Amino acid sequence: MIILVSETTTIFDKIDLRGKKKIAFIPNAKDKHKDKYSLEKYKAFFQNKGFVVKDVDLNAFKKDELYKELQKHDIIFVAGGNCFVLLEKIRKSGFDKIINKLLDKGVIYIGQSAGACVMGKSIEPIKLMDNPEISGISDYDGLGFVDFVFIPHYKNPKYQKTITEIEKIYDKKFNLEKFTDKEGIIIDKGIIRKI
Repeated sequence: MIILVSETTTIFDKIDLRGKKKIAFIPNAKDKHKDKYSLEKYKAFFQNKGFVVKDVDLNAFKKDELYKELQKHDIIFVAGGNCFVLLEKIRKSGFDKIINKLLDKGVIYIGQSAGACVMGKSIEPIKLMDNPEISGISDYDGLGFVDFVFIPHYKNPKYQKTITEIEKIYDKKFNLEKFTDKEGIIIDKGIIRKI
């Protein structure tokens, strides 16, 4: 199962995670950010809900080791930050090559903001939201679990001007799906439903 959201805390109660306890917390979208407060906020959020949270830094693993580590968890939570930095780390670590195997084993992927965007067709339109220059990638193809571009934080005043610009520039090139901070999707056995 794949869960893609703009903001986890506002829709958490709509997600059924009964029987799931161990979370692999992937913080790498914030690798180039000085302020990492939000990472601590989300870790504390999950811990307060009774989850056991373990940091899994993609920089510290090779593909085989990463698979062994992630399969020990019920949930992989990929936090928000810079989409381009995150996609670079996903490719370097081999995460993109093992995610299907993990999903087949029943591990749940929860992607928040950047963690949701990378699962789409492309992150190219997110160039207007994030800074691609701080990453080392020029290929903006996403992992392709959905055939659209996930646009987070729709109607959030902080991002509204940028999202309007994204629509103007990219509406003809990509299928843009916009999500408010209270919306997301669940993909289960190929069926997509909004939450």
